[in-house]
Amino acid sequence: MIGDDVVSHMENPAKSGRQRERLAPSLGAISGPRRALSRLLIGNGDHGDLMSLFDRVRRIRVRGVPSDTLAGSRLRRVSAVAGASAALVSMLIIAAPVVLAWVASPQSTVGWPRALSVGTSLWLLVNGAQLSSGPATISLTPLLLTTIPLVIATIAARRIFRQFHDGRPGKLSRWGGVRRDVAGACLFFICAYAAVGLVVALVTVGEPLHASALSSAVGTAVVGMVSVLFALALEFRGQMGSVAPDLAEWFEDRVPIHLRRAIRPGLWGALAVFGAGLALTVVMVVAHLGRIGRLDDALGADPVGLVMLSLGQLTVLPNVGLWAASWMSGPGFGLGEGTAITWSHSNPGLLPLIPGLGAVPAPGPLPAGMWLSVMIPVAAGCLVGWRSLRVVARLSSLRAKAETAGSACLLSSLVLTLATALAGGSLGAARLSGLGAPSLLFGATVLGELLLGAAIVVGLSHLRAFRS
Repeated sequence: MIGDDVVSHMENPAKSGRQRERLAPSLGAISGPRRALSRLLIGNGDHGDLMSLFDRVRRIRVRGVPSDTLAGSRLRRVSAVAGASAALVSMLIIAAPVVLAWVASPQSTVGWPRALSVGTSLWLLVNGAQLSSGPATISLTPLLLTTIPLVIATIAARRIFRQFHDGRPGKLSRWGGVRRDVAGACLFFICAYAAVGLVVALVTVGEPLHASALSSAVGTAVVGMVSVLFALALEFRGQMGSVAPDLAEWFEDRVPIHLRRAIRPGLWGALAVFGAGLALTVVMVVAHLGRIGRLDDALGADPVGLVMLSLGQLTVLPNVGLWAASWMSGPGFGLGEGTAITWSHSNPGLLPLIPGLGAVPAPGPLPAGMWLSVMIPVAAGCLVGWRSLRVVARLSSLRAKAETAGSACLLSSLVLTLATALAGGSLGAARLSGLGAPSLLFGATVLGELLLGAAIVVGLSHLRAFRS
């Protein structure tokens, strides 16, 4: 017993060392699984540096697992509820304006259930589902609107991760040593989010505008998974070892150092190219405001309809920005089958009556010198090269600098290729079945342009260092 050991210690202080060793397991069992024994460095006047065991036992802090900690079945239940709630909240935010527009518009000819069905179908489209209405297929995902479910789901997932136990959770040895609580929370969150998408698709299957059940389940699952990854990155601050230690160790051992260093410069390059395309889109819209206004008047819609149409066009602004970036790089883009807008020629074809399309260049040859826009991706490559030089030592070899910059350019092109593929799609039947830029050709072209700019910066920097 602890009391007997304390009495024995007071009778024979020389035995204190052996008694402390014997008491250590007993004292360790008193503390909760969340924290180890508190370190108390309190001196005793009678024994010098030796502390009285009475003080030690009295001052031990016994802590258990906090009541708000998630684990076991409660963790799975809360994760599932959070995933379903995130899906429903984002659906409400997206569908509510559609229902409000139906209420406010005097030209509405359908009932509120039909308006709600359109709103929920729009939510599925935002999550990557494919919509159908008769022979027409709508698969053009408005990327700006996609940020709504991503942000809401990320916030919901992060709240779960904040309540994890700080002890030593179990790990899945076959999956990179991922913590069991993390894996369970992610799985139930994603499945619940995707289940809501599947249920909504099945409920609206008989409506004129409906979504494919398979694409709805897959699309919502992907959005849920991306949100969970964002939440993990934000909550654990990039410390992969605290989530999946084996995977982190493999990453450090197998992935070359120049690839790891190239991540941030590569993202900077992709952001620069996209930002330039977005800026070009805004300039074209401002330059053709008169034509866009005339198309608005030709529609003859009521004010509520015009507001909804304007908001709808705004949601695809990032999509058009990526198409404009492809035009600057050279491949151009199309607004349907048999159409192409490149440096030298504009052939938009017969366009639907959408006011924003008034910013598209008029049919015919374009002014000479449009190819000079290629200097913008090259300038983005210079930015990638400069950012790459900042993550390596100044006296590093030319090979180390070139490997880092080249890897960053490759990462930039891969990100832009994936984003451009997501930015394209169908907006109807026949000619409107293929809108967007050729993603693979755009990725290959922009890679060469980024490499050119990065090579200039890296070469000049190395030459200056060599001369000095």
